[in-house]
Amino acid sequence: MLQFIMLIVAVILGKLLWDFLNDYRRKMQETGSYPSPKKRRPGNGGVIDLSNAWINMDDLPYRKRDNLLSGKDLVLFDLVAKGLDHSIYTPFPRVNLEDLFTVVSDVENPSEYFNRIKNRYVDILICERDGLRPVLIIIGESNREVRKKQQLLEDRFIRTAAEAAGLKYLPLNLNSPPDPEELRQLFRNSGLNL
Repeated sequence: MLQFIMLIVAVILGKLLWDFLNDYRRKMQETGSYPSPKKRRPGNGGVIDLSNAWINMDDLPYRKRDNLLSGKDLVLFDLVAKGLDHSIYTPFPRVNLEDLFTVVSDVENPSEYFNRIKNRYVDILICERDGLRPVLIIIGESNREVRKKQQLLEDRFIRTAAEAAGLKYLPLNLNSPPDPEELRQLFRNSGLNL
């Protein structure tokens, strides 16, 4: 019986010592005084595609939009498309900045610069029809809209990025849109050959 009690006391002391050492090691790792154990990844580094496992692929909940553009975006696109009739240029609506710009490879922290352009877009991009070379960015602005500080900063970033990439930037006021001849003159002033 005495041996059984001694065994229980030894197990309890061993558990207390184990908990104390684990707690001490965790505190030392948090302060950086104790090296962290290497974490091993299972497998050989191959990617396992679980994309189909997370959703029901037999009944996807997607439907097509009624219109690609609506409201002010559609008005702006129609205005620009009419201004470019019978020219060597083609307008494209809602172009992502990551499709338009590329980050130079020799910059420090390229992923930070890429993240700045990811998920942002320009209202309209004008390209030369042959080769689809980008030549002009158009952003529609409206004075009636209360422009949030975030939107103003985003517009400023797009303008600065366009200038850095050597691309012209043209804001158009949608409250008082230019007539077709005024618009063509704005295009000419921006370097388009109309």
